[in-house]
Amino acid sequence: RSLAMPDRNGIMLVDKPAGMTSHDVVCDLRRKLDTRRIGHTGILDPNATGLLVMLLGRGTLLSSLLIGMTKRYAARFEFGMATDTYDADGQVVTQSDPGDFSRDKFEALLNDYRGEIEQNIPPFSAAKRNGKTFHKLARKGKSFNPGIKVVEVTGLKVIDYAWPEVALDISCSSGTYIRSLAHQMGAVIGCGGYLKALRRLEVGAFRLSEASTLEEIIKSSSIEQYIRPLKEALPNCPMLRIKEEYLGAVIGGRPLAKKYFTEGDYGGGGGELSLLLDEDEKVLALAQLNMNWRSLEKLGPTQIMG
Repeated sequence: RSLAMPDRNGIMLVDKPAGMTSHDVVCDLRRKLDTRRIGHTGILDPNATGLLVMLLGRGTLLSSLLIGMTKRYAARFEFGMATDTYDADGQVVTQSDPGDFSRDKFEALLNDYRGEIEQNIPPFSAAKRNGKTFHKLARKGKSFNPGIKVVEVTGLKVIDYAWPEVALDISCSSGTYIRSLAHQMGAVIGCGGYLKALRRLEVGAFRLSEASTLEEIIKSSSIEQYIRPLKEALPNCPMLRIKEEYLGAVIGGRPLAKKYFTEGDYGGGGGELSLLLDEDEKVLALAQLNMNWRSLEKLGPTQIMG
């Protein structure tokens, strides 16, 4: 019996186990829900654990907006060794005595990694150049320069210091390579360093404490309890409600008119993206209301969630 339902549109918060790729999680959920319309807002490496924000049904159309959400991690770095992947999965490329490096010195070092910083892109990564994925080139033994990228680290705090291992709480922009932080710090200290363990705690406004394990979800006979409303994906986005008699016009992509909105629900627009909801709070469309009262009639939704 198919479990697919037309209104299974929303968000699912999954606590990814170690040993699975993010795509493995997508595939398991596709089988469970009997649908291909499932995506996520940012990958986790196979041995990393923690929060994956899954997008279901119409929610997949929001992926380009949500992929840039900030992230927060619990990470454990070990010093005295460097690997080719910058994490525990790789081959050891250097190994040396980490010596005695005080917590005070380490705390001072962290100042260089707060704010906007340049990172070395790991050669074993999903980054691409000229259509070729870095990790595929690296596995073939190809020589290339992965280059650098600019990211922002908004929070960097020592949670536990047991040299040569250090546990850190890290908040950062999307696309930050936590393993690159370990690698670069190890190079500066002079003994090498790598990412030993990683757990994602937050993605945007979503928290790991709200997530369910993949095993729980797959074994459940009532999967609807794990699906959150799609409007939670953009909690800071203005939400405008459409009158019932105009739902068909909005879903059909007709230009928006002031009469479509419930009374007092249109604030004039200022170029921001807005979610258009029906009166039951279900998301119909995403629109950019970059108009004044006179040009309102000419605007159509930028993305229909159908």
